Amino acid sequence: MFHSVGNFDSNWYRQWLSVRLDHFEYFCRYLKKHNYKTYFLKEWYELQNTPDKQDKKQVVLTFDDGYLDNWVYAYPILKKYNLKGTIFINPEFVEPTKGLRPQYSENRNCKNLQSLGFLNWDEIIELDKSEFIDIQSHSMSHNHYFYDDELIDIYEGQEKYDWLPWLFKPERKSYYIHENQSSFVDFGYPVFKNGRALGLRRFIPSDKFIESFITKYNELKNTVERDSAFNRLKRFTFDYKEKHGSIGIYETDSEMEERYRYEIFESKRVLEKNLNKKIDFLCWPGGGYNDISLRISKVVGYKASTVSSKDKNLQSNNYKDYKRINRFGLTSYMSYNKYKKVSNNKKILVQQFLQKKGNLFYKNIMKIKKSLFLIECYIKN
Repeated sequence: MFHSVGNFDSNWYRQWLSVRLDHFEYFCRYLKKHNYKTYFLKEWYELQNTPDKQDKKQVVLTFDDGYLDNWVYAYPILKKYNLKGTIFINPEFVEPTKGLRPQYSENRNCKNLQSLGFLNWDEIIELDKSEFIDIQSHSMSHNHYFYDDELIDIYEGQEKYDWLPWLFKPERKSYYIHENQSSFVDFGYPVFKNGRALGLRRFIPSDKFIESFITKYNELKNTVERDSAFNRLKRFTFDYKEKHGSIGIYETDSEMEERYRYEIFESKRVLEKNLNKKIDFLCWPGGGYNDISLRISKVVGYKASTVSSKDKNLQSNNYKDYKRINRFGLTSYMSYNKYKKVSNNKKILVQQFLQKKGNLFYKNIMKIKKSLFLIECYIKN
């Protein structure tokens, strides 16, 4: 599993989602040199019922979210080494631009390439027409929603709540990497417990409560410390609920299922219409799903969907018609809490790959690297 390629040193605050270009190319060169065969998911699907045709040198490469750098960097490198990749697209994040943007080549100055952002339809169609990329579904929205009325924070433009502006101005979602969207949401907006759209029943705070809460926030923000203001606003929320009976409503069963159906079916329909082909595979954004969304994905015609890390011990029977795609991520970063460090070792993705495949030598190497990194984090702290 990958997301972004080649934007590890950008000013994007989610740059940790990106693997270094030299890391990615070294990994692709390794696969080619050691005779690994890459598959699209339709080929992987057919292999699940034929164990005698499976071997340890079969690989599926996937890329979540549909970042522009998948066109600019990942595709030219996959093509160079004759490897296949699958990109999971959220139609609500497709950029409303036209034309094919310049791509990476060994003779081009990478610094002049535009690579931050999301793919447009022209690029998605061109990628899917090639023999190296297959496009599949990542649901429609990739949204977060509140699922509980417990107050956990106050919105003041924090980057970790970049999904809140998406709910207020969804037409600007595909530009969130480039523009400051914090003004789309009133500062002082309450933040409740939240999670991935397809794994929860949505809690919707009432407009009257929101208005009262923000008014109270504005009264407090310049008079007390933030921690004190938050505690007072928690008390305000409790008192409002006691007085009015609630601070919002939860989706009904039918509303939740209708939302799930939109996310799961509409993305399939839009992609099929634009690409003129069947969309059979679904990647759950952030691993967010539950029994209901899983059932709907089967009903609307998907053949398989990804397995969340929370279900890493899931013993799925892939002889069934509906199959599960169990992935592992490769990254240029080591991370612990707030600390993240990009590796300068060009072999890092290969080492992770071999570790995940069960190579004891590389398992121990990665354990040592992790231990040294944790010591470094402890010293910094």
